[in-house]
Amino acid sequence: MAAARAFAVAAPLLLALPSAAAAQSRRFDVPAQPAASALPIFARQAGLQILAPASALDGIRTQRLRGTYPLDRALTLLIADTPLRVRSRSADFILLERIPPPAPPPAPPPVDEPEIVVTASIFRNQDAITARRRAATTVDTLTQDDTGDLAEQSIADALARVPGVSTMQVLYAEQESEYVTVRGITPDLNFVSVDGIGMISLANAGAGERRIDLALIPKQSARTTEVHKSFTADMDAGAIGGLINLVPHSAFDPGNRPFFIDTSVNYHPNNAVPAGRSRGRYRDVTVGGGANALWATRFGANHDFGVVLAANFQQRSYDDTKRNPNGRNYYKAAGARTRPDSPDWNGYQPSPTALVSYDFTSFVRTYGGSALLEYKPSERTYASLMLYGYRQEEDQNENSFTLRAFDTPRDLTPTSGTLNVPDARTAYAWEAYRNTSLGAIAKAVTALDERTELTLRAGYVQTGFDETVDTAVYQYLSHSDIRYDASRRSLRFTLADPVPFVDPANYRLFAASDATYHAIGRSAEARADLAYNAAPEDRGLGFKTGAGVRRMHLSRNVGQASYVPDQSQLTPVAYNPHYVPWMFDYPVLWIDYPAFRDTVRPGLAIDPAASAASSAAQDYRYTETIAHAYALASYASDHLALLAGLRLDDTRFTAAAPSTGAGSTGALQRYAGGYRYLLPSANLAWTLVDPLRLKASYSRTLGRPAPENIAQVAARDPVMLTLRLGNPDLKPRRADNLDLGLEYYFGSNDGLLTIGAFAKTIRDDIYEVAREAQIDGAAYTVFQPMNAQRSRLRGIELNLIQNQLPLLGGRLGASVNAMRTWGAMDYLVGGQVRHLDRLLFQRDWIANAALFYALPRGGELRLGYNYRSSYYDGIGENPWQDRGPEASDSVDVTLRYRVAKRWIVKLQALNLAGRGLRLGYGEDLAYRRAELTPNRSFFFNLVYKP
Repeated sequence: MAAARAFAVAAPLLLALPSAAAAQSRRFDVPAQPAASALPIFARQAGLQILAPASALDGIRTQRLRGTYPLDRALTLLIADTPLRVRSRSADFILLERIPPPAPPPAPPPVDEPEIVVTASIFRNQDAITARRRAATTVDTLTQDDTGDLAEQSIADALARVPGVSTMQVLYAEQESEYVTVRGITPDLNFVSVDGIGMISLANAGAGERRIDLALIPKQSARTTEVHKSFTADMDAGAIGGLINLVPHSAFDPGNRPFFIDTSVNYHPNNAVPAGRSRGRYRDVTVGGGANALWATRFGANHDFGVVLAANFQQRSYDDTKRNPNGRNYYKAAGARTRPDSPDWNGYQPSPTALVSYDFTSFVRTYGGSALLEYKPSERTYASLMLYGYRQEEDQNENSFTLRAFDTPRDLTPTSGTLNVPDARTAYAWEAYRNTSLGAIAKAVTALDERTELTLRAGYVQTGFDETVDTAVYQYLSHSDIRYDASRRSLRFTLADPVPFVDPANYRLFAASDATYHAIGRSAEARADLAYNAAPEDRGLGFKTGAGVRRMHLSRNVGQASYVPDQSQLTPVAYNPHYVPWMFDYPVLWIDYPAFRDTVRPGLAIDPAASAASSAAQDYRYTETIAHAYALASYASDHLALLAGLRLDDTRFTAAAPSTGAGSTGALQRYAGGYRYLLPSANLAWTLVDPLRLKASYSRTLGRPAPENIAQVAARDPVMLTLRLGNPDLKPRRADNLDLGLEYYFGSNDGLLTIGAFAKTIRDDIYEVAREAQIDGAAYTVFQPMNAQRSRLRGIELNLIQNQLPLLGGRLGASVNAMRTWGAMDYLVGGQVRHLDRLLFQRDWIANAALFYALPRGGELRLGYNYRSSYYDGIGENPWQDRGPEASDSVDVTLRYRVAKRWIVKLQALNLAGRGLRLGYGEDLAYRRAELTPNRSFFFNLVYKP
């Protein structure tokens, strides 16, 4: 027990990020010296972690080790003729012990001596510390331990704990998608790759954006996820926020033979939305579940083959309510409409133009897996083939009830008033989403000599988006009143007489349509990289050079049938759920869509002109070819690392989109363009005094326009009253990125303090401006991407990790990180420059904090907190048209405990505070646009790990 306790509390001497290259022969140069100082040097050069009690190293000196050796041979030579020996290996660790001197026969050993386990938070923190220390650039990592112990269910959720990283959702379609922002930069300006091969996206109903939906990627798919925040010439140029690389597990990682099966039951309290006539696989239950599994092994006569298999399955049913009090009407003293920048505005808060309750019932299933086959016949050669496939299926029923087109304001006060309700609508939308992501990645690494390494990669990635949308809308031309009250943050209102609104005889069929979306994206990539003396542990002059090409093709085909409404009554297909939505004071009336589909829809005529126009206006094709070549020089000593390089990036694209919007005959207009840039970068890492390190970086990178920005002419939504236009003349963004930071390491790799500052100047930034327009008698919001004149972002980051606080016997640890940013952008509106003190998707503040307590048997209790300030996801011609999510936070608790030798139990409670999503609009989001019901989730996991 005493020996085990000594190992358990001993801090790692040094940790380095494991990789396939780390398993090959390496160059070592460790002078003869005391073991306490020799082992950290050896660990850094080997790229692994060594644990040993400090008392075991007293009085021991190691001999000089110099030359190129396999890892095991090098360690044997280093500790030869010393009383040290390898006690055991586990994931990425080597445990050393001192051979005891001869002694009398020992007493009988204690029964069931516990094995040595490093708890989850400490494990991940140590990997993050090592990655920072080993790299000459600014990089943060997220590492999965050997039981897949990440509380979050997807890579996107987990990355929100990384400094300067947050997530965003598809806020207006309510899909189960999540995208990652880095340093307050839109997700479209990240580059996401799997083992160096770029992923592609069909976000936003298959329109084609550059943001990658990481909710689709399960947490155990990657051993380590790297978030690069400063850039070198060998990295993809299309990243202004960050470059995210998913590093897969390898059977050849030192000590890495993971195997576990993680089964889970999750509980999501429902929000009492009636199941009603819900279609698809939704069931009115609060319990879901799933399973994850990971297995890695080596085989063959010489154990030169490896295989890693991973699989996941998750599903749940849930409901949600989105309360949407849209408010855009401003009035004069006499009650006529005006603008808030007009001198005759009465100064009152805006009154709502519509009051909507969107009530959802949803079923979500995510499943998939990956297989990695590896071959390593010698320390100089490595080859692998990875196949992966993930799919997410979502069935969503959306019942909405709307009071709209308010007029004749009366009895106005600064925060309240009475409005006439001339138009009430009940609508149903059935949306079945299917997202897929497939990939095949081949890699070969060969050492041409002791210092030269050639890496070849080739990959094929395919993503698909399919959606079925069936809608029906009934309208009641009413003459009732509402009284609204905006004195509080959440607008309240009272309907004068709700009885007529639940009488189906008052409603007539207003619109109906069916639509199918089929989008597919394909990408093929090949690259070659040659490195000489350029690994992090190498010393002296070195270089890297390489070239590659990636060709991407995206397309979407939409088929829509728009029916001619026959003004029939709702009565035969009405459904009264006897339901008063969240934060409303009146009952709603819904549509029994299965009855509508079977009885009403077959008798409706199809409007061929409207159907053809709606279908053709949303089709597109986009092809992009990016070729690159780079050269990177490096110099490294024990205290200094310098990297400087140039990257030539050449992009060519062709696009085809409808020549007109509504009324299109299906003719496609073709566009072609391209751009070429020479992009410099320079990075410095300087150890001022051990363990204080300075890092500085400069790079120029690109933000490529999203395909949908170019290959889209018109996408009109008559329900949401929006019109989106494309712009094939967009220029790419060009960013000059500066980073400066100090890193201080303490506590034998158990602690880290980093303070960093960064600045980005973005020329030709792209934004989507909103303006109001009257279309067919309705007030539409029109969105179109434009190039801004210039955008600027400044920020500071703080990251503190201390795995062993001097409390509770060293079992308590903590981590805190925070980011503060300041942004500014200027763009033209109607020939005038509008200045905005923020960027799109930029959060002023992001902060994370965690306390974790090490329990016996490798267990852990963890309390986490995450805060995210507000951001804009859309800007307008004027401040009152800006919109975006308000600030939010979450509190999470996780408990992990080994209940038996092979069984681990995990309990997780996420978003305990029950914060719902809130959307604002206007300058500084002063007014609330919408809010979703609060949500919490609870998980029970049972893990089998032999």
